[in-house]
Amino acid sequence: MPTHADHARLSDLTQGEHMLLWAFRAAAFGAADCHLIHRQFEDACGPMGMEALTALKVFVRELGIGGRRKISLAAPGAYHLTRDEQTVLALFASAQAEDYARLEAHMAWLLADAPRAPFPAAACLVAQAFAMSGLLLRLPIIEAAPAPCCEADDGVVTPFRRLAAQ
Repeated sequence: MPTHADHARLSDLTQGEHMLLWAFRAAAFGAADCHLIHRQFEDACGPMGMEALTALKVFVRELGIGGRRKISLAAPGAYHLTRDEQTVLALFASAQAEDYARLEAHMAWLLADAPRAPFPAAACLVAQAFAMSGLLLRLPIIEAAPAPCCEADDGVVTPFRRLAAQ
């Protein structure tokens, strides 16, 4: 998955990520009953395909109803990804990696509220169906920020120097 950058594109995604985002956008825009999406989920995930798609639809519906912030989505078929779409992909990748702390953090960000019952279960069902079908959802690469510190005249580095000591 691309890093959280403004230039993220559909061409950067794996098959699973592309399929997930395509279905997520379609569900958000009211076109989740598209026969192409149903067929893609059935072909890619076999018997779990319709269950995964239904769980994704529940996730999107509940996000729209219960979320306390507006989610920014590109139109279905758009070539670029919004930051919120990148967060959605990272959320499902966290579920697939069984990194539940990160999953919960992404859900809290998208909802602007504490995650509730249907969200983790739906995300995990979709992620597991994708994993069982060999569809990889990649966790984003997160670079650590440099530690804040100050260097004194004597060459000694003091992390988090207090203002009173200056």
